[in-house]
Amino acid sequence: MHMVKVGWPWKAAAGVALVLVLGVAAAVTLVYHGRPQPLSLAATHPRTPAPTSDVNDPLAAVCRKPAVFPAASAAGDLSGLWLTQAGSVVGYRAHEKFEELPSPHEAVARTERVSGWLLVAADGEATRIVTGCVAVEIGTLVSVDELPGFNTADRDKSTRDFLHAREHPYAVFQPYPQSISVLSSGAPSHARVAGDLEVSGVRKAATFALDFQLKDQQIAAAGNTTIAVGDFGVEVPQGAAGFVSVDPHITLEASLILSRP
Repeated sequence: MHMVKVGWPWKAAAGVALVLVLGVAAAVTLVYHGRPQPLSLAATHPRTPAPTSDVNDPLAAVCRKPAVFPAASAAGDLSGLWLTQAGSVVGYRAHEKFEELPSPHEAVARTERVSGWLLVAADGEATRIVTGCVAVEIGTLVSVDELPGFNTADRDKSTRDFLHAREHPYAVFQPYPQSISVLSSGAPSHARVAGDLEVSGVRKAATFALDFQLKDQQIAAAGNTTIAVGDFGVEVPQGAAGFVSVDPHITLEASLILSRP
């Protein structure tokens, strides 16, 4: 009787399995490290006076500034018109699943084509948003995440199509009148800011969870909200041709710098 040696085939199979596991772990690691961190409070820089938008820029015309607004009357009074500054960034985060990858991936795209303002009034010891408007040029969103074996820039054209950017080139957020906390000490504070959000020509109520910080005579604001894009008439891929599925709950994020003119 001949005895069959099984030790080596088993070791070989175990080695192949280990290589596969390590390969999957490496792919997951690459996906994780290719995920940009959420937008946070931006570093402010003293600017006097605050720059004004080019009147010939179509983006600047989306949010027309009020003709009359209150001026600050005392030290620490934040009353007045606050304009978005260079360094403001807006974008989205979406969970997508590719058949070729072992785990979900987070698509992240951003743009600095942001224009807008907040009209603020002092209300006793509180600071109050009277009205405001922030507009983003959808067609300039650029993917900033990394995905092994994929060119994420290819996603941007599809995004413009999904969001009907040709017919509706701007997303717009207009906050409702409400009180917020902006500490004169420069320490960060938090507020939930509700308003009307317009995407793809459809307007719905939305609430952003925002951090605020006053520094260098500027206000930094950063945070996000999650929306169901189907509510705005936007359809995202759902396993089209077995290639990719996108969660229709998309996170919109922003990091704004505002100064008074």
